[in-house]
Amino acid sequence: MTEGFPQSFGPYQLLRPLGRGGMAEVFLAEAVNSLGNTRLVALKRMHHGVSEDKDAVEMLIEEARLAMQFDHPNIAATFELGNHKGAWYFVMEYVDGLDLGAVARLAEVNERRLPPKMVASLASGVARGLAHAHEQTNEEGVRLGVVHRDISPQNILVTRNGDVKLIDFGVAKVATRIQQTIAGVIKGKYAYMSPEQATAETLDGRSDLFSLGVCMYEWLTGKALFRGPNMVSPFAILRAVREAPIAPLHEVVPEVDEALSEIVLRCLSRDVNQRWDNGSALANALDSWLKDVDPSYGLQHIKAHVAMLLSNAPEGSLPQNAIATPLISKMSKQDFSPSLLSIVAQAPSRVDLPAIDFIGATTTKPKTLQDPAPAAPAAPAPKAPAFRPAAPAKAQRAPRVSSSQRAALPHSPSPPMNSPPMKVPGPQSTMPSKRIVMRLLWTGVGALIFLVGWSVVATLKRFAM
Repeated sequence: MTEGFPQSFGPYQLLRPLGRGGMAEVFLAEAVNSLGNTRLVALKRMHHGVSEDKDAVEMLIEEARLAMQFDHPNIAATFELGNHKGAWYFVMEYVDGLDLGAVARLAEVNERRLPPKMVASLASGVARGLAHAHEQTNEEGVRLGVVHRDISPQNILVTRNGDVKLIDFGVAKVATRIQQTIAGVIKGKYAYMSPEQATAETLDGRSDLFSLGVCMYEWLTGKALFRGPNMVSPFAILRAVREAPIAPLHEVVPEVDEALSEIVLRCLSRDVNQRWDNGSALANALDSWLKDVDPSYGLQHIKAHVAMLLSNAPEGSLPQNAIATPLISKMSKQDFSPSLLSIVAQAPSRVDLPAIDFIGATTTKPKTLQDPAPAAPAAPAPKAPAFRPAAPAKAQRAPRVSSSQRAALPHSPSPPMNSPPMKVPGPQSTMPSKRIVMRLLWTGVGALIFLVGWSVVATLKRFAM
């Protein structure tokens, strides 16, 4: 594969890199939808260390199958998990924007912190996406116990339009599985772990809420919560996660009022039972606070703030995922068409078929598989001329055939007309018949009597001696 772009990767065209981590690299790519039109997707290509671990591959497939069940505006859709020449990859919804880590860095360059209202709005969307994932159940209605495990600024994306989306569900679980074989897989992620995650305890959705609380605290203060100049080793960071005191937000940043400070601090409780019960409860609290502070605050304000940060960014400081994208539509779940390389793929819920009218113009009319639209009445066909049957031809008498000529004709026997229908044998029973069972029983009884008698005779002989 050449170093330049675009590059071919199976049926996909990689346009440029979007980011690289310890476990994978992400590209902006072109894919062809079900109509043959080009659409933009994000393609995450896993490093080869994943392919070398059979258990990690199995886990990756299961997590991908689970991630494709999510259908929420605050979760980036996963379309496909495939394998091309030994390299595992994800095809995901492309989010035209940048991650919150980059947003925070751009704010720091401008000597600013993220506004509390913006933090509350973004965190509310993340919490609602988490609630959707945490509440996933199986066919029997039992919770699946979904936990993201890696809620960090790099996995929270904000679009140019102000929307917020979560990415990388399940990837952290695979990363933990192979962290011994890939250097730096979760480097930098320790500071966003929950205390129970740091001590390898059983996790539930409230672990993700702690991690989201760390993100909110850092966005509001502009400082790291559990990292410092003396915390170089992972052990020091994990100890800080478990034990370091957390100062109330309103005391660190006077611009943050006490009500918002309490919402964030409840997320950061080290007693899991003292945290918010679920993501919906946290989102409701943030929305209520935002409504009290500024009921008019919405996506347009986040969009304007992101545009301001991008326009004021120093030259060369923008990450790859913040560069403007080509004027090509994004791929959606409705028109995604799985490739031949897919191992697990998102089944399209719609099929867009071209409808061709009689004058040659082609239009696209969506046809829903589950709820088909009624067909339009066809134009009346031109009236055909009346059909008149032809007069029957005059019958001709067949020539006579003598008995000697009939005997000379080739003869093929015909099947009997009233032959009984063929009987199709049904499935044969594998159970033995009653006669065979009785024979086996009597044989066993006879053998048992013989052995008992032989034993008695041998015992009497021994005493006689």
